[in-house]
Amino acid sequence: MLVDNLKKNILKNILGYLFLGIRNLFSIKYYLILIIIFTFVKFLFSYYFGDNTLDMEWKIIYENLVNSNIFSYHKINEYNVPSIYMPPLYAYFIYIFSFLGLSEFATVKTILFSQCLLSVFSAIFFFKILKIYYNRSISYYVSILYFLYPLNFYSASQISSISLQLFLFLGFCYYFLNSRNIKEFILLGFFAGLSILVRGEFWLLFIFSIMFKVVQNKYSIKKILICLLTVFLLISPQIVRNYKIFDQVILTKSLGYNLWRGNSEELNINGTNKENLKINLDIEKLKKKLTKEGTIEKYEYFLDNYYFNLAISNIKKDPIAHVNHYFDKFFAFSIVNFKSDYPNYFNLIIIIPEIIISIFGLVGFILNFFSKKRNLELSIVLSYYLIIIPVFFILPRYKLFILPLYFFFAVYIFSFFFQKYFFKKTIK
Repeated sequence: MLVDNLKKNILKNILGYLFLGIRNLFSIKYYLILIIIFTFVKFLFSYYFGDNTLDMEWKIIYENLVNSNIFSYHKINEYNVPSIYMPPLYAYFIYIFSFLGLSEFATVKTILFSQCLLSVFSAIFFFKILKIYYNRSISYYVSILYFLYPLNFYSASQISSISLQLFLFLGFCYYFLNSRNIKEFILLGFFAGLSILVRGEFWLLFIFSIMFKVVQNKYSIKKILICLLTVFLLISPQIVRNYKIFDQVILTKSLGYNLWRGNSEELNINGTNKENLKINLDIEKLKKKLTKEGTIEKYEYFLDNYYFNLAISNIKKDPIAHVNHYFDKFFAFSIVNFKSDYPNYFNLIIIIPEIIISIFGLVGFILNFFSKKRNLELSIVLSYYLIIIPVFFILPRYKLFILPLYFFFAVYIFSFFFQKYFFKKTIK
């Protein structure tokens, strides 16, 4: 017994001194040096392995903005139909780079480099979020690990809105946790407003967040109103534009299409459904009807309504199957998608970290919720995404919506362990 206790004490001291040694290395100077080095590596990766051209919907919208100054995705009878299918912010983000007058290759690489820089600011915001709850050393380690997480590292090298979204999302989370004065509430509104313009479902999360603020800050109505005003000022140009075209107060309109992709007769987790002959015929009829009525500019509005009714019809036909399908998607989103058809998804470098961080993140989330120092704000955000995303369909990059939150809650397990056995102040 004495020997066993001696061994345990020796092991405890060794781990403790090792942890302290590593912690002392991570001053802000070394943290910034590491960030600079890893950013340079990201630049190189983006240049040699990232996208070389614009592709799919971003290429279409980008070219329509450049050539016709029209935010449009569909083209019918040589007419560029005004779009409400895609949130506008990322399209305008990449459109800005067209003013540099570079070749397509150089433009794309410049966009990717800017996304690498955004990922740096995302990591810094994440560090600031962690530091609210954990000590500085823990915050250093975890923000670096987050910065180097394979999917997060890879995402900056793709023409995708996810890097911009993550930057805005983490800015929102920071000020959601840390909004006390008017300036911070304005910044909360700034990041929320831009997030709404980059992700269609974010407006509902913002409403839940504001409701929480109202309950939490009974005497901060003025600050909350300033936050709401900031959001309104940011999204109002898009609302005015859409009202003039569609006679509706809307920002984006893709609920129906996305709902159908996740709830078609095929019950495909990844949303890779194909329109059948009947759907194609119905869409052609819709085009002819709107053309005849002279309202073809409202095509995407009515098209989304069509897909919405189709999805609801599918769900009503077999609700039990769709409930089971929802839980399949929940597992695929919250832990790992064993049915993914995404290229290279099952690469061990990608899938093993995803499984590990998902399990620890969920367990940490549950433990944190029942602890005395639970974080209700981030619990609301994580719960929202875990519930809402499986309603639709699952893509690998969607995991990045909740990746920072998984890291945050996973740390709770490890910090609790170290606090219990080695140190007293890993959690503030």
